[in-house]
Amino acid sequence: MAKVQETSEGFCVYRDIFNGFIIDVSKQEFSAEDEFDKKLSEAVPKWKADGIRGLWAKIPLTHSSLIPVFAKNGFDFHHAQPGYAMLCQWLPQTEKNNLPEYASHYVGVAGLVIDNEGRLLVVRERFSRDKHHPWKLPGGHTEKGEDLADTSVREVLEETGIECEFRSLVCFRHLHNFRFGCSDFYFICHLSPLGGQIKHCEQEISECRWLDVDEFLSDPTVAENNKYFVRCYRDGLQEHPTLSITPVTTYVKKIHRIIYSIKKT
Repeated sequence: MAKVQETSEGFCVYRDIFNGFIIDVSKQEFSAEDEFDKKLSEAVPKWKADGIRGLWAKIPLTHSSLIPVFAKNGFDFHHAQPGYAMLCQWLPQTEKNNLPEYASHYVGVAGLVIDNEGRLLVVRERFSRDKHHPWKLPGGHTEKGEDLADTSVREVLEETGIECEFRSLVCFRHLHNFRFGCSDFYFICHLSPLGGQIKHCEQEISECRWLDVDEFLSDPTVAENNKYFVRCYRDGLQEHPTLSITPVTTYVKKIHRIIYSIKKT
């Protein structure tokens, strides 16, 4: 459903479903910052009296000089992305601030690739906080709009040169206080190799090879969490119901989503 623009107190706004306003800063016609400041200082109390709950202002880089004006009138930073900053303000004094926080998690994916000989595909990173640069599973962060399965296949190909097919989810890790104070989900995906020769990404990876699983698990330099991921697979997970992909349709019956659900192998 398209957003409907309206005018309130001289501002171009869109009303959200929670009775809040999204101010379209790019469509304002105030000629100077002091004029904008005056109009905003008059509008905020009026919106508050009218029962408007939340205010949002997406400020493009071209209008960044207005950020101090919004801050002066009670707005605070919500998040920033290339090209814009999003500011917000919660108006009700008798209600808890219900404005949703910005994204709180990173999503990482690793490929647990086992070949026909039962060997594990492993890499050494060029840059590591561990001086031993231990063997680990290839993987990386998801890109916007990318499914976990696609991330695992892409990352393995980029880091090792091996083409793969997604089979199932093995397990996942939930870590807090990660980068920039955010939390982190790390999903381990079982992949089957389809072909290709090892050709590691020299920018990120120093070495890549097929390694016997027992050798990987007995290596004292390998991190315990990486050993645990492989044990989950080795200790019979492949013989039990697995988390496999099922495409489903959303409640609006238009967009297909992927659900990772328990299925028998």
